Amino acid sequence: NLAILRILARLGAGADIVSGGEMLRALAAGFAPESIVFSGVGKTDHELLAAIMAGIGHINVESLAELRRLATLTDLHDQSVTLGIRINPDVTADTHPYISTGKGGLKFGVPRDQFAEALEIIDEVPRLRLGAIAMHLGSQLLRSDPYATGTERLLALLEQARAAGHAPDVLDLGGGLG
Repeated sequence: NLAILRILARLGAGADIVSGGEMLRALAAGFAPESIVFSGVGKTDHELLAAIMAGIGHINVESLAELRRLATLTDLHDQSVTLGIRINPDVTADTHPYISTGKGGLKFGVPRDQFAEALEIIDEVPRLRLGAIAMHLGSQLLRSDPYATGTERLLALLEQARAAGHAPDVLDLGGGLG
């Protein structure tokens, strides 16, 4: 609903989007591009390019393949991008299996053991800047201990990123508490 989105934008809220259509609505409602985070699996090259050209604040990549596609698009179009890496922290949360997103082996997020390779890809492309490390454990979670475990794992990756010369300014723990 654009009317509600306009109110939220006027109040200074940011937007967390998962599709090109949501990006267009958020921009039409007046959200500042730098206050938008583009997450979600299955982003097309067209959506990534639209986000790059709009100056979206963070594009959260979900895989090394998506990171490589983003790197190629930034080079082809001579644009810089601040990105986030959504990590799959391999944390099992007590929720319905269809809405669990932080358990190892799922399609959601870069596995922790691929984080160093992701940093290497970013290092190879001067137009990419790591601005965030993110996770999402699932929805309707009733306990906080999965967040504690996931946060510890993200903090270890934050230290790894800093040791490699990166300075992400956002640690995104995601939503999901029921």
